[in-house]
Amino acid sequence: MSSSPDETAPLFDISGLHYRYAGAQADALADLDLTVHEGEFVAVLGANGSGKSTLARLLGGLEKPTAARHALACGHDLLVEDGRLSARRDVGVLFQNPENQLVAQCVEDDVAFGLENLAWPAADMRRRVDAMLARFGLEELRRREPHMLSGGQKQRTALAGVIAVPRRVLVLDEPTAMLDPAGRDEVLMAVREMHADGLAVVYITQEMDEAVGADRVVVLGGGTEAYAGTAAGLFADAVRVRRLGLGLPAAGELALALAERGHALRGLPLTIDELLAALGDAP
Repeated sequence: MSSSPDETAPLFDISGLHYRYAGAQADALADLDLTVHEGEFVAVLGANGSGKSTLARLLGGLEKPTAARHALACGHDLLVEDGRLSARRDVGVLFQNPENQLVAQCVEDDVAFGLENLAWPAADMRRRVDAMLARFGLEELRRREPHMLSGGQKQRTALAGVIAVPRRVLVLDEPTAMLDPAGRDEVLMAVREMHADGLAVVYITQEMDEAVGADRVVVLGGGTEAYAGTAAGLFADAVRVRRLGLGLPAAGELALALAERGHALRGLPLTIDELLAALGDAP
């Protein structure tokens, strides 16, 4: 049986999590701990094969952990089927390819899909869908077929559908990986607005710039935690960053390139604004 959600407990309370794919010789995730609280923005980084996407599916109740000391999502026990089913209601999951989450003939029907499955009353569903279309800038596209949308519009439609069902936490698995810069900016702005409204976010990415503004950064290496702390603390150690198969944010990489040419800056800028400020302070 799943436990009753506790509004004061962490949204994710994971300890000693293991997951091994059928036929594999080693765990994809091994002895992983993760805690995420209300309103937090946690970025999850790691090289390819580090277990990031596996973690997203486990957090959303889409897969059963192989083992764990405990694994709770919004108070629901992920080790049992009832708990995973309940977690899917409270945890919204968005994957990198929106094509896999768009199922209807037009945008508004896609946004309504989850609400229809939950048998919302028609009037309530219409109000909720209208609110989501407005929130994600999709009102003029409501009757558009999903395959006619741009990449950013597709991902915003998928995100609107995920959030149309009220959630306690949102898990995003590399949501901008398949987008051009304009689409990436559209999705990032939508995610930041939802977090500003109080929604907890677990943001999985390989784009270092997207992790800079997170409250906390968790890096996976070989299926377990290799770093947990601030983005500034992570990127301050260039040797560790390289060892983990990561890079620096674009501003940091440019600052290092300038230093190699004899133009060292004070500190390591992580954003373009910080880089411009450092250049202004340079002798």
